[in-house]
Amino acid sequence: MYWFSRPPYGRWVLAVLIVVVAGYMDLTGPAVEPYPFVAAETAQGETPTVEWRHVPVGLLPSFGDPFGPAVTPIVAGTPLVSSLIDSAPLAPSDWWAVSVDLPSGAVAGTEALLSLDDQIVAGVVVGVETADSFGGHRKGLVAVAPDHAAAVAAAVATGSVVVLIRP
Repeated sequence: MYWFSRPPYGRWVLAVLIVVVAGYMDLTGPAVEPYPFVAAETAQGETPTVEWRHVPVGLLPSFGDPFGPAVTPIVAGTPLVSSLIDSAPLAPSDWWAVSVDLPSGAVAGTEALLSLDDQIVAGVVVGVETADSFGGHRKGLVAVAPDHAAAVAAAVATGSVVVLIRP
């Protein structure tokens, strides 16, 4: 009379519960957060191009502002950690930055002189973009004092500014 015994309802409920919990864990996945990674090779002194990737929460140390000049050359795909970026301000906070053509060898933090038509203005390079592949001009940002910002911007607009840096 074995066929008159009760079916194993407890085992069936336990099996369904295990499948439901496993499905829920598989669908939710681990908790992730966006984190900055270097998108392209970056030379020392250049500001790295950042791409954001999702990584598990707590995998990498927390990172504030991912912008600033690189302290060392950085390979593409490297996660940005605070030791790779110089976060110290390169210019006083009230200075203005203008985009200009930079000579080769200019890196963030380099002192610069901007030769306008009738005056010389002191500044500091605060950001450098990579040069194009044909050896053309490198663009970058040079910060200048507020009292000279308008004159520098006007000279840049007319193309009559020359940037000098110390080798």
